Amino acid sequence: MKLKRFSPHRSIRLLAVFTVIITCLSQAGSINAAPGSVVVVEEPLLSPPYTTCPATYWYPFANNRGHTAYLTLNTDNPAHSTNYAEWHPMIPEAGYYRVEAFIAAHEPIVWCTGEGRTIDHDTAQAHYFIHHAYGTSERQASQYPLGNVWLDLGEFYFNAGNAGYVSLTDLNAELEYSTTVSFSAMRFTFTRPARPQTYLPLVHYTDSEIQPPPGTGLIQAQGFDSCYLPTISKMQVWWDHSPYAFYALYLGGIHLPSICATADAAWVSAVHHQGWSFVPTWVGPQAPCSSYKYKMSYNPAISYQQGRQEADLASQKAASMGLSNDGLGGTIIYYDLEPYGVSTPECRQPVQAFFNGWVERLDELGNSAGGYGSRNSYPSDWATIAHVPDDVWPASWYASGYDPYASVFGISWLEGLWVNHQRIRQYAGEVNNTWGGVTLNIDINVADGMVALPPEEPLSTPPVTSTASIEDTGWLSAQQGWLVSAKRLYWTDSRGQSWQDISPASVHLAYFLTDQQAWAISAPTRGSIELYHSSNGGSTWNSQSIPLPEDDLWPMQLHFTSPVQGWLTMQKMSGQALSTGLLLKTEDGGLTWKMYDLPAIGIISFSSPTDLWLSHNDQIYHTVNGGATWQPDPPDALHFAQYDVPEGSTLSGWLSSSLGWAATSSGECTGEKSSSAFSCQVTSSLWQSQDGGSSWQAIPMPVSISLQP
Repeated sequence: MKLKRFSPHRSIRLLAVFTVIITCLSQAGSINAAPGSVVVVEEPLLSPPYTTCPATYWYPFANNRGHTAYLTLNTDNPAHSTNYAEWHPMIPEAGYYRVEAFIAAHEPIVWCTGEGRTIDHDTAQAHYFIHHAYGTSERQASQYPLGNVWLDLGEFYFNAGNAGYVSLTDLNAELEYSTTVSFSAMRFTFTRPARPQTYLPLVHYTDSEIQPPPGTGLIQAQGFDSCYLPTISKMQVWWDHSPYAFYALYLGGIHLPSICATADAAWVSAVHHQGWSFVPTWVGPQAPCSSYKYKMSYNPAISYQQGRQEADLASQKAASMGLSNDGLGGTIIYYDLEPYGVSTPECRQPVQAFFNGWVERLDELGNSAGGYGSRNSYPSDWATIAHVPDDVWPASWYASGYDPYASVFGISWLEGLWVNHQRIRQYAGEVNNTWGGVTLNIDINVADGMVALPPEEPLSTPPVTSTASIEDTGWLSAQQGWLVSAKRLYWTDSRGQSWQDISPASVHLAYFLTDQQAWAISAPTRGSIELYHSSNGGSTWNSQSIPLPEDDLWPMQLHFTSPVQGWLTMQKMSGQALSTGLLLKTEDGGLTWKMYDLPAIGIISFSSPTDLWLSHNDQIYHTVNGGATWQPDPPDALHFAQYDVPEGSTLSGWLSSSLGWAATSSGECTGEKSSSAFSCQVTSSLWQSQDGGSSWQAIPMPVSISLQP
């Protein structure tokens, strides 16, 4: 239990709190429902009620359970969202229930717009909202390519009765009217009666007398972090022309690279007056079993003291930057703990002790404490220590760019923890973002949690309209090329005048060696990703799983130099200060893979199957053995041609000195950020140059990802 201030009166209140907890737990022990007890709601409550498809845009059909299922078209525009449904179970006994949605199989649907449009699959981004006893949790899940399958949405605590329910709308981030959203049965399976003990440290939030430091506050908005410190003028442009409202500010720490410049008090003051809030971040020693140079001790007693020492250093730096307003206190500081992936007690216990010291000392100084980490940083361990962090900042990526519908929830490995406005989620990493004509390489975050120097008045999330994002693209000639957009793979042999959807599944990356030999990577799942190969231009595909050594990996680049030799670049989900990656190499067409550590993260250029070049910031790395080992080259070394690319480029490539291509994403916001009239527009485009970058021509995007009703 975290105790911030102690008094005889407070001890009485805490005793009352513990009495309530013990009473609840003893009552939970009397629950009669047996594990496995099931409540099924066969049909949802629709809004608007179904009449006909053209009138209400509900498409009914019989599922294999003897009931009616419904489909509706998706939309990515809140103003066009009309269809909504709820499932209200009658829960017999309070307890934890596993919630599952039934996805009914159906044939491709010729939609009822009178235009003969056929929609061949359900959405890959269904946004479910589970309204349980402790609030509302959002779960983003794929209904594609499921058929007559129960989709697991997670485990949640429900009170007895019908107050809890599940809802689903037609709104998601896929291109409007490109997929169907499926509504069928919902199943609630009783799993256990009582709330686990690891949740008890969070009870300190029930004490209304405990107030956050005066220089902190809750924010519900999106923001970004970046290794390089943007200039004050660039921050002004992004305040005026981007939807972001906070910036994750690196304070320092022994593991903060020198290239990651830190701010001074003048920069913080100027940028704060523009309107920005901050997420102060400290990058100190890492887990004792990690590969980083500076590590905390394996001895928990020593690592606990190290955590306290780092809290002192971080507080001093925060004060020097003007973030503290009461000596060394008055702010919140997040500790950057990168994934270490070794789950033995010998490694995890020292980290727990370190965080216990970190939080305790920050609290003594009058600060709040947070922690940044990914799945393999084991943030759930922090919920079991004596001094629990006030907020967490999980790195859980699912997007390749800005998502106006991003949520701090939907993270399975943080289920039930830090749910009371205590989260910031990093959902995209190492992406080029352009707003108001200014491009920065950033990680993107969404917050429903504590930041430093919050605005006096809450900012509302602006409405954002956007075209389909471009995840990957490449060309074999001026006429033949491929495109990955909205998780679909398209092929053209007419320079974009027509496109063919040849997706084997939801696609993240693709590569064509010839117009017949093609590979595609599906979106990553825990511990593995799926590789698809076609030898007939995408007419048919074979697939196999690629096991990964860590869960916290995100695919960045796929490249083949022959039908048997290829590479896959994977980035670790981490902050920009300690961004690292993994290179997978195959010499048998993808059947087996060797894995090598990368010296940095970046797009690799291939001079030959043995000579590879990696550029990261101002540093160039070179390998002469196909990626097995890397050496840095002098900063002024240049071994591959540099070309001008369009403003706002997120990715680019060259087939020759003349033929090149680029994908751009540019955003613009209008109105005053603090007003309801503030709105934003994101436009993604595809470009081709046939004169070495002197001029660029726009390539038409596939019609199927921009359909209108």
